[in-house]
Amino acid sequence: MSDVFNEVDEELRKEVANRLFRKFLPLIIIVVVLIVGGVAGYQANDWWQTKQKSEAAEAYTSAAKLLEEGNYQEALIAFRDFAATGPKGYAALSKMQAAIATMKMGKNIEAATLFTEAAKDMDDPLFSDLATIKSVMIVFDLLTLTDLEAKLSKVSGAGRPYRSMARELLAFKAMEDGDLDRAREEFTLLSFSLDAPSGTAQRAKMALSLLGPAPAKVKPEPIIIPEPDLTPDNTLEDTN
Repeated sequence: MSDVFNEVDEELRKEVANRLFRKFLPLIIIVVVLIVGGVAGYQANDWWQTKQKSEAAEAYTSAAKLLEEGNYQEALIAFRDFAATGPKGYAALSKMQAAIATMKMGKNIEAATLFTEAAKDMDDPLFSDLATIKSVMIVFDLLTLTDLEAKLSKVSGAGRPYRSMARELLAFKAMEDGDLDRAREEFTLLSFSLDAPSGTAQRAKMALSLLGPAPAKVKPEPIIIPEPDLTPDNTLEDTN
C-alpha cells in the first residue's frame, strides 16, 4: 500500500514541477537569451571596435603615405575626411597632419587654424601643447608680443611639457619688438632653468651676450630751487 502512496506522491511532485516549469518557462527563456545575447553582444562589440581600429589605422596610414610622397592636396583631403569620421584620437592627429599638409602648400594662416583646432581636441598636453606651439611658430612674424602671450599663456605655465620652448618664443618676440628688458628677463630665466633643454639654455646665453647688460639707470639730479630773498629793499628813496 505504501508503494501506491509513494507513486501517487511522486506523480504529484512531477505535476507540480511541470506546472512550475511551464509557468516560469518564458522567464527562463528571457534570462537565457539575455545572458547569451550579452556575451554575444560583448563579443560583437569587441570585434567591431577591433575592426574599426584596424580600418582607422589603415586609413590614417594611407593618408600619411600621401603626405610623405608629397601629394599634399590629396593628403589634406584624406586627413580632413578622416578627422570628420574617424575615432577621437585619430581625428585629432588627422587635424595636425592636415595642418602640416596645408603648411607644405604655403598656406600658413590656414595651417595655424588647423593646429589650433587639433590642440582643442586633444586631452594629453604632450600633444595639445605641441599643436599650440606649431600654431604660433608658422605665423610668428604676423603676431605681436601681446598676441603671442595670449596664445601661449597656458602652454608657458609651470609644469607644461613645452614650457621652455614657449618662453623662448616669447623672448625672441620681445627682442624683435624692441622690448629688450623683457627679452633679457626671459633669456635670463631660461639660462638658469633646470628643466630647460641644453640647447635652449645655450641659445639663451648667446642671446644675453648679444643683448649685453641692461643700461644703468641714471638717477636724475635733484633740481635746487633758490629760496626767494625776502629782505626789504632799502635802496629805494623815500619820495616824501
